[in-house]
Amino acid sequence: MVAPFASEEVVARVKGALARDGVDVKGLFAKGRIELVPNPATRHFWSPQLTADIETREESADEKTDEKAGASTHIRVRFGPHPHVWTFYMAVHAVGALSTIGAAVFGLSQYLAGGSPWALWALPAAPILAALVWALAFVGQGLGAEQMYSLRRFLEEALEET
Repeated sequence: MVAPFASEEVVARVKGALARDGVDVKGLFAKGRIELVPNPATRHFWSPQLTADIETREESADEKTDEKAGASTHIRVRFGPHPHVWTFYMAVHAVGALSTIGAAVFGLSQYLAGGSPWALWALPAAPILAALVWALAFVGQGLGAEQMYSLRRFLEEALEET
């Protein structure tokens, strides 16, 4: 997104929009960043968060169509799950990968020792586990889609020109 005003104005507009009554969004502010999350009363495990990185850029006269120089703010917006959910997702993948490697090494050791490589039976579980985790993330995205749309709409309305 590009806003035709400075980054301080972007932050002020979002803070003003958050202060209105009946807003179902909470915000966190840091230098150059805004994080918007659904209100805790409506938040659930799959609730998304919107992270907006804001940067003011000076434009020269030849870059603007109205022939005068000024500042604009470039806003890069990213939607994602709560960091705890993302960490859990990655941890499940890591445990699955390490378990698969462990089963392969143990099964190969059993085979080379002349025994029955029963540990290799765990290897088909790896793609099944990965597919289940992926499907669970896909379902979570669907469950959080309405709140994602709500967060985006809130930011766009806060930044509209008055």
